[in-house]
Amino acid sequence: MQLPDTARWRPRLALGLMSLLLAASAPALAALHAIGPDAQGVGRLFTDLDEPTTALALGDGSMAFNGGLTFSTADGRFYAIANDSLGQSVLTSFSGADPAALSTPITLGSGFVGGLAAQGRRLYAVAQDFSGAASLYRVDGGGASLVGALGGGLYGGLTYNPRDGLLYGIAADDAGVQRRLVAIDAEAAGGPGTTVLFDLGDGSRAFQGGLAWDDRDGRFVAIANDATGGSQLVAFASSGPGSLVDLATPLGPGYINAGLAWTAPAVPEPQAALLLLAGLAALAWRRRQRPSPLP
Repeated sequence: MQLPDTARWRPRLALGLMSLLLAASAPALAALHAIGPDAQGVGRLFTDLDEPTTALALGDGSMAFNGGLTFSTADGRFYAIANDSLGQSVLTSFSGADPAALSTPITLGSGFVGGLAAQGRRLYAVAQDFSGAASLYRVDGGGASLVGALGGGLYGGLTYNPRDGLLYGIAADDAGVQRRLVAIDAEAAGGPGTTVLFDLGDGSRAFQGGLAWDDRDGRFVAIANDATGGSQLVAFASSGPGSLVDLATPLGPGYINAGLAWTAPAVPEPQAALLLLAGLAALAWRRRQRPSPLP
C-alpha cells in the first residue's frame, strides 16, 4: 500500500497554522466609548460611538457616571466614577461584554468629577474641592490617595499617553471655559508637575465631555459642547491648537461627563507564532537528516 505523500500537505498545513496564529496576533480594532445622558439627562449611558443607538444604562439612575471613564488593558475592564446627588463619589468597574454588572462601589470621597485614566494597573483621578481647586489622586480597591495639587478648573477629562508617560487633562481658560490642554507628570518629585500647553478653539465651545489618547493615530480625541449643549467629537495633535478638527457627525446633546475611552480586546502574544515557526523549522531539519529509505 502506498503511503500518503506528506511532502505535499505538510507545507500547506504549516502555512495554514501560521496564518491562523498571525491573524490572532494582529492588533484588534479599537472602539471609542463615552458616557451619554439617559432620557432624564442623567449621565449613565455607556455608548459605543460607532453604534450610539445600542447604548446601555449603568446603574439605576440614582447616580451620574460623570467623574470619568477609562479602560485598563491590565485586566480588560472599564472603570468609571459615579457621583450621587450630594456629590459623593465612588469607583466602579464592568466588562464590555456585560456593562450592567457593576462591581461593588469603592468610596472615594467627594468632588471626583475631573476625569479618570489608567496607566497600566494604576488608576489616576482628578477631584475638585469646594473652591474649584483640582488635585490628582491614585485610586484603587482601598479608595483614593492624594498625589498632589494641580491648580484650578480641571473638569474636562483625563487620559494617559504611553508615548511620553504623561497624563493630560482639560482645564478652564482665563474666562472659565474648559478648553486648556494641560500635561501632568504624576511622578514628578514633590508632587505632580503641570505644564499648560495651549487652548482649544475660540472659546465658543467647552471641552468637558472627556479626553482620550488615540495611540494608533498619535493624537487626542475629545468631546466639545456648544452653548446649546450640542456635543461633537473632535481630534487634535499635541503640535498645537491649529490641528483641531471635528470628527464624524454630531453626537447630540448631553455628553458632558468627562468620560471618553478607547478599548481593544487583549490579543495573543506574537511570540506564539514565532515559536511555532521555529518548531516547524526544527521538524523539517530533522526529517532532512534521516537516511533515505533503501530502494
